[in-house]
Amino acid sequence: MLLSPLIRGCRTSFTKRWQSSSHILSGSIGGRPLPPDFTFYPSFFGVEEQCVLLKAALRKLDSMENSRFRRRRKEYLRVSGTPSADDPVQALFLPDELYDFQEGHFDGVIKHYREMHVSSWPDDMPDLRPLLDRLHQILPDQDIQTHILHLASNGEILPHVDNLEASGSWILGVSLGDQRMLRLENPTAPTERFEIPLPSGSVYLQRDSIRYNYQHSILRKPDGRQRLSIMIRDRKA
Repeated sequence: MLLSPLIRGCRTSFTKRWQSSSHILSGSIGGRPLPPDFTFYPSFFGVEEQCVLLKAALRKLDSMENSRFRRRRKEYLRVSGTPSADDPVQALFLPDELYDFQEGHFDGVIKHYREMHVSSWPDDMPDLRPLLDRLHQILPDQDIQTHILHLASNGEILPHVDNLEASGSWILGVSLGDQRMLRLENPTAPTERFEIPLPSGSVYLQRDSIRYNYQHSILRKPDGRQRLSIMIRDRKA
């Protein structure tokens, strides 16, 4: 329950109903059509909903870290109190040095990150389940696996094409925290390059050709802050 003091900046007694105005499906970026097999919801979750999702995801990640980092976070909160910020979502993140970020992924694609697979979510957060249920309504199918990826302020994902042997035909990403740029580029057609800003609360869905014919990356930025993604993908048949 380490993160519970930090949620006070996010009121969780929000109305649990589908508001069509906040789930506008974007078919273009800057007037340019999105690439095929790419679906984008720029404001799927509101700020209060983002806080609930981020609190749950951070709790899962924090629980798997060693006791040294857990003690350091507890001591930081005891001495410093609840962080304040104009952005209540970003305020849920503690300083980078209080997390056990890994320098590089085994395949060299992800830099400065924490990650884990998720088979269950906290059952003591009543506001969480409706958000996950709403997200599941836009999934192509329900035979899924879920993954949390937390990038440090200087974290990044280098250009890569998904491994056909390790994943299915689609992947959905929920962006929480710092806005980063998603770059999609076709190695065989240099003019087919897209840069899509991923604001906190946005959701994207990549399917088929966009996953296996385009390289995708999350760009590092000089003044970057932490971001966390909830990634859902289908199981390989």
